[in-house]
Amino acid sequence: MAMREVFEKGLARAAKAGRRIAIAAAAGAIALGSISYTHAAGIGIETVFDERYYADKYPDLKEAYGYDRAALLEHFMNFGLSEGREMNEMIDIVQYREKYPDLQDAFGDDWDAYVAHYLSYGAFEHRDNGTDFDPVDYLNRYGDLQAVFGNDILAAYRHYQEHGKQEGREGRSEAVVKAEEAAKYNGSAAPAEKPAAPEKGSFEIQSVQVLGSGHIRVTLNRKTDQPLALEAFSIICNSGGSDMTILSVSTNDNMVYDLATTYYRDQEYDIQITLADGTSISRVFAYRTDCAQIAGINAVRTSISEARITYNSDAPGYFYYILRENGKASARAASTGGSAEATESEIIGSGVKTLMEQHENVFTVTGLTEGMSYTMYYVAVNTEGKATLVNSLSIDGEVYEEKAAAIKGAKAFAEKQGNGEFLYGFEIELETATLEGLVLEQFDISCPLNQTTLGEVRTSDNKIYRVYMQRGSIPKGNNTYTILINLKDGTQLKGTCYLDLQAPSVNARSIEWVDADTIKVTVSSDEAGTLYYAVLDQVEGAGTITAKDPAQIYANGMKASMGYGLSYVTIKGVKEGQWFCYASEDASGNREEFYSYKQIPEYTVPDPDETSKPQITGVTVLSASNGAKLKVVFNQGVYGLYDNGQTQISGIDKKLGFTADHSSEGGLEDNVLTLTVMDPSVSIPEGGHTLTVVFYDGTTLTFDFTV
Repeated sequence: MAMREVFEKGLARAAKAGRRIAIAAAAGAIALGSISYTHAAGIGIETVFDERYYADKYPDLKEAYGYDRAALLEHFMNFGLSEGREMNEMIDIVQYREKYPDLQDAFGDDWDAYVAHYLSYGAFEHRDNGTDFDPVDYLNRYGDLQAVFGNDILAAYRHYQEHGKQEGREGRSEAVVKAEEAAKYNGSAAPAEKPAAPEKGSFEIQSVQVLGSGHIRVTLNRKTDQPLALEAFSIICNSGGSDMTILSVSTNDNMVYDLATTYYRDQEYDIQITLADGTSISRVFAYRTDCAQIAGINAVRTSISEARITYNSDAPGYFYYILRENGKASARAASTGGSAEATESEIIGSGVKTLMEQHENVFTVTGLTEGMSYTMYYVAVNTEGKATLVNSLSIDGEVYEEKAAAIKGAKAFAEKQGNGEFLYGFEIELETATLEGLVLEQFDISCPLNQTTLGEVRTSDNKIYRVYMQRGSIPKGNNTYTILINLKDGTQLKGTCYLDLQAPSVNARSIEWVDADTIKVTVSSDEAGTLYYAVLDQVEGAGTITAKDPAQIYANGMKASMGYGLSYVTIKGVKEGQWFCYASEDASGNREEFYSYKQIPEYTVPDPDETSKPQITGVTVLSASNGAKLKVVFNQGVYGLYDNGQTQISGIDKKLGFTADHSSEGGLEDNVLTLTVMDPSVSIPEGGHTLTVVFYDGTTLTFDFTV
């Protein structure tokens, strides 16, 4: 039984009570008949498993399964529990079990029993659920919610996920909130004094870098005699939340340690390391993932005066950097001397600004001094203005000489098996066929974020090789893999492969009636591509977790081009109660394994009185290229009312960032927006387009214009 079923019941009660609570429930859900959560009633992991939270929190799983509830639930049961992954933001059942021996004695390995206990007793006893969310205090804090949901813990959680966060409602426990307020009142939240310099020969943590969700890099000021084990590390939350669970620790030089962790919220943490002699060192760091995720960043000194920087980003925007000279030595061994680390404001205000594309990026740093190594401090800022933490990258003083020959090309693949399982791997093409077939041991394929375990290799012509990952392995998306092939004569072949196996994630946000037989569907997508859709009289298995086969929609459905962000589809000849069914495809041919659906609502006559609502009255194209610029006129002032990060122009296959300037005309104040595309390489093609402007209250305005 899906969690959304409980929320649907709350929706019905809210409607009857006439409460003004904005609730959007999934189509086809079924009401849960009771909130008496007993183990005998079948309440357990499947009841509270939140597939969207699980997929969004773990990009590797989203890359592999999308939002396929059945597949994600199966992964959690078979692997996620043992890996310490969280299935929702309401309860971490691994921590819940570990924290309470009385429950361990009573339930043992019966995981469903822990869930049932928390819903029936633990939440009301204010037992630590391993997360920051306290459903009981959430309901007690807001009388409007308690009046609608009563003591329905699941409904409280779903409301918080769907709306509470966006509305700025406080979801933490009263104890945590009061402790934070007391700390601020007592001045304990003031920044700590700068620690004294370490004694000569002592260890210190030089830097802590968050390289992505679940990946932390710790750099010491010098090497340890022996590699530190996992037990030497601990990460404590300083903000009243859960401590991090460290899954693995690796190092190549006993100075830089890479930690794989479970995925946690953006908060402040304290990493502590116990050294071999029993002494401890620590450092406070911030964990931030609500921004662009930078992966696989690398610097190669290509000449005495230039270096090539490559990286991947999951969002467009800008990449800022500052260089600091280290000295004429290897960058890895060089010290930054007396220079302090660059700050975010310094990097953005005084650094070099480069355009950041979604997915792969490459740029060249020039003007380097011969033999000099550098530290690059960088910050990435997405189109919503959210910045990463300050990170650093070493640029070596010596020119890199590539000794390996290049492979012709490589691409990733996902091969579906008869049992529904996928085998992942890389298809590698050589310039010329080898005299005899290569074996698995001759291939070395590495990922910057985790270890890649290979399973087998196949070829029919000794020129194109399909190298499979080990069964059950899931590759990390949005990453560039390095491929090395060791030939028998001692030479090497080398290449790279950017991995993207995920179809665009598309959501039908709304369906509006245009007239008695025409609807306009608004869809949002995290990637440009093609939307396939059909209007069906019925959906087999609607409201269940059974995956819906998209084969007929791809084969016989209608097609519409969609861009990053919002797109619109107008459909004629439809009736209320039918289903809008859809699936996506990207430019690489990645398709979804299931289709999504949304029911067409009851017909309502459009409201003729629109004068009080904001409307776009005109769009003028001031420039279509070299910094494309639009003048947008509204019927009222719009300063501070719209979300600039959601602005989009149809027909452009990437997410756009805009600068916005306000002006006034027609006797109105701040009713004119001049929008300039931040990326000067973007041009608006000739033809018809739709401008979309989204307001913070959810209002979406569109206006058709022609270039």
